[in-house]
Amino acid sequence: MIKKAATLKKCQESYWRGWSLMLSLFFPLLSAAQSSPAYRDSLEKIISTGRQDTAMVGRLNILASSYALSNSDTVLSIARRAYSLGKRLNYDKGVALALLIETKTSRLAGDYATALQKGLECQRTYEKSGAFSQAAFAEVEVGMIYKDMASDNKTMEYLTRAVAYIKDALDKFKKLQDTAGMVLSLNMSGVLSRDRAKTGQRFYYDTAFAYYNRAFALIARSTKGREYFGRLNNNISQFNLEYKKDYPKALEYLFKALAFNLAEKKVLSLSYNYGNISNAYVQLKDFKNAIKYARLMVATTTKENSPARIQNAYSQMYVAFQANGRMDSALRYYILYDSISDMLTNLSKSQQVMKLQLQFDTSKKESEITRLEMEGLSQKKSIMLLAGFLIFLIALAATIAWLYQRMKRQKVQIESQADRLQAVMKELHHRVKNNLQIVSSLLSLQTYKLQDSEAILVLKESQQRVQAMSLIHQRLYTTDLLTAVNMKEYITDLAETLLASYGFGRDDFNLDLKIENEILDVEKALPIGLLINELVSNALKYAYKNISLPSLTISLTNCNEQLTLVVKDNGEGINVEEWKMKGSSFGKQLIKVLGKQLRASQTVDGQNGTSFTIVIPNQAA
Repeated sequence: MIKKAATLKKCQESYWRGWSLMLSLFFPLLSAAQSSPAYRDSLEKIISTGRQDTAMVGRLNILASSYALSNSDTVLSIARRAYSLGKRLNYDKGVALALLIETKTSRLAGDYATALQKGLECQRTYEKSGAFSQAAFAEVEVGMIYKDMASDNKTMEYLTRAVAYIKDALDKFKKLQDTAGMVLSLNMSGVLSRDRAKTGQRFYYDTAFAYYNRAFALIARSTKGREYFGRLNNNISQFNLEYKKDYPKALEYLFKALAFNLAEKKVLSLSYNYGNISNAYVQLKDFKNAIKYARLMVATTTKENSPARIQNAYSQMYVAFQANGRMDSALRYYILYDSISDMLTNLSKSQQVMKLQLQFDTSKKESEITRLEMEGLSQKKSIMLLAGFLIFLIALAATIAWLYQRMKRQKVQIESQADRLQAVMKELHHRVKNNLQIVSSLLSLQTYKLQDSEAILVLKESQQRVQAMSLIHQRLYTTDLLTAVNMKEYITDLAETLLASYGFGRDDFNLDLKIENEILDVEKALPIGLLINELVSNALKYAYKNISLPSLTISLTNCNEQLTLVVKDNGEGINVEEWKMKGSSFGKQLIKVLGKQLRASQTVDGQNGTSFTIVIPNQAA
């Protein structure tokens, strides 16, 4: 635990290199101070003897940022001195910059509650001082806090808040005609759209692509915002990797980003490039390069000491080794990835942030109510004859306010309990999925130690059954549907996983999916998924030995208050009578047990291929 905490603390140092450009927009001497230790020493001498004026606030902010790469505690201490002095002098811009430094430092440390508090205060302070462009940059930072909170689970509530802040910042940059700010906001909008696409709403990939192209167009017209050129190329490569499956095109964008970031010495950005290049080579089955660039990603992120990036690097190493069949190395990196995942998961911290946001929103509303009440009272002062009636109204208003506050507290308590339950359920499904994945990896490792082909086949089939269950729990914790499964997406993932497992490619295999009933309760979805796993596995093992163009149809329809599952292949067909005879096959027994669990009836047709039809009443478990 001490080692994990030390790693998390070091992550603050990794981001400041990329951030120095943004801070230099607010204070011209900042980048010089960061690059010159001698200047920092002279600045400390001036601060120790200088006047306590607005110039001193600026020097303190510069000094705080100069320690960013070496001592985050010193950063916070000096920034708070700048904040206190700025408050005494009513120097809003100096106060706001100190708050921005605290916001960045706290966010990188994973202290999201403090980061959100300072970020919101920073935004208000900049607006108060009339520095509207800087206020919009602060708003982008608040959006990034919520994006970081969403993390790998892509929690929709946090993503929604992040989208709202980035959209508001983009609107402000447009009004201010701040091109660099617009490019940053468009890039972040694309990133958030991609995150939303990963929750199952895949049309958001096209939205992300549109945002990236708008940002490229702005850079081409004005050359402003060019510092984000590497990020944009990296992000648009992910659109081609994940959505278009155009891996050569993805590599084209990635090597543009790589060249830019190497030239600009953007080390943290290079880690994203290496990871995505490795992923592209995995898809192209170039495992040598996939492992090479995954190792470069690990080396880069370890140097930067960023836990979230190190976690992603371990995940990419796991993917690369697993694709290459080196399961011992894959399992090692998966365990490293999972240990960091546990460190970064903190439900109580998330609840604290949501409480703080609620308090902030309530404070704004109450301030507006107070302002309106004061205006009303100032108008009523001239009507002295109604004083008694006003006292009655005030007493009535106090009673209503008390009742309102009581109801509001109850509502907040109920919402907090609901949010906590939802977070716990997501975490439960996440851990179940991780445990199943480890079991699957262990089964795969065991196959390398066996010589008996039948034993290897049994382990492989067991691994596929575990993966079928793991996919269910993965669906549950990555969406807001905690007890229901999108069957269309689940069956698609399951079928494609089985095709790849048995060596079939999509280009020479006709897979036809007809899923009418898309959403099913998990208690019904899990046995149906295991049935499909068994039936499809049997078809892939035995049906296509002499078939030039294999074809498989899977349909799930709902009619007359019952579900009908059909799995049909175009293979040589089976002997139905032999199938109906009692057998010792575990797969056949599993199909029978699952059918009884669902109260289903089963028919088999061996003409023109093999067709299994399973009719499930809707009132089944």
